Amino acid sequence: MAFMVGGIGLSHKGACSKRRTLVGMTQQALHGDGWAVGVDGTRRWGTLGAAGLFLTTRENDTTLLLVQHRANWTNFGGTWGIPGGAVEPGESAVEAALRETQEETGVDPANVRVSDHLVTARAELSHVLVRVPLAPEDMVLAAPVTAAAERGASLLDAVRSHKITHPETGYPLTITLSGQLCWETPDDSVEEWTYTTVLGVCDAPLELFPSAESADLAWCPLDEVAELPLIPPFRDALPGLRERMEGAEQD
Repeated sequence: MAFMVGGIGLSHKGACSKRRTLVGMTQQALHGDGWAVGVDGTRRWGTLGAAGLFLTTRENDTTLLLVQHRANWTNFGGTWGIPGGAVEPGESAVEAALRETQEETGVDPANVRVSDHLVTARAELSHVLVRVPLAPEDMVLAAPVTAAAERGASLLDAVRSHKITHPETGYPLTITLSGQLCWETPDDSVEEWTYTTVLGVCDAPLELFPSAESADLAWCPLDEVAELPLIPPFRDALPGLRERMEGAEQD
C-alpha cells in the first residue's frame, strides 16, 4: 500500500519518600528512560544516550529507508525520523537501536545486517533526570493520581493534571514508559549525551507494525526523505549518513 505526503510516495508493509531514601536509590535506579539536560538547558531523551536504526533496502532499483512518523505525545512529535530510543544499562548502541526498532516497528533484528555505526549528535550535560520508583510509604502522596486513574483517566494525563511534588525534596512525580510511578530525581554523574545512528540493511521491505510511539511507519525512497518534515537532528545528520552508507556499500 502506498500514499503521498507532500508529493512523496511512501510504501507500507502491514498494519499500520524521604530525601535520604531518594538520594540513596539514585544510582540503583539509573536507567535509560528519562531526560538528559544539557548545560544550555536543552532536554534530550535518554539518560545514558540514545540510538536509532538507519535501515535501508532495495526494491525495483530504488533504495528505500525505514522512516517513522512520531506520535504527537513523543519528543518532537509530528515529525519524521528513524526508529530508536534510549540506551539501557549494559547495552551497546547497536543493541539499543535494534531493540528499540523491534519494539517500535516489529522488525526482527535477525533480519538486519549491521554495516556501521556513528555518533551523529552529542551534548555536554548539566545533569540527567533519573526516575526513582516510589517507596511504599510514598504512595499516599500519589493518591490523587491513582484515584483519577481508577476513575478512568490515563495515568499520564493524571500525572500531568495533578503536578505532585515530594514535600521534602521538591522532586516531581512522573511515570515511566511502562506506567510505573516515580520521582524525577536529578543526578549529575553523567557528563555527556550522545546519539548513535546504526546503519543496517535488509533484503526486502519488511512488514511493519507500529507501536504507540509511531503515528505511522513507511518505506520511503531515500532520495525523497529530505522532503519530509524531519526531526531536526536527523535532518542535520542525513547527508553524512548517506555518505557513510555509500562508503559502507563500496567496502
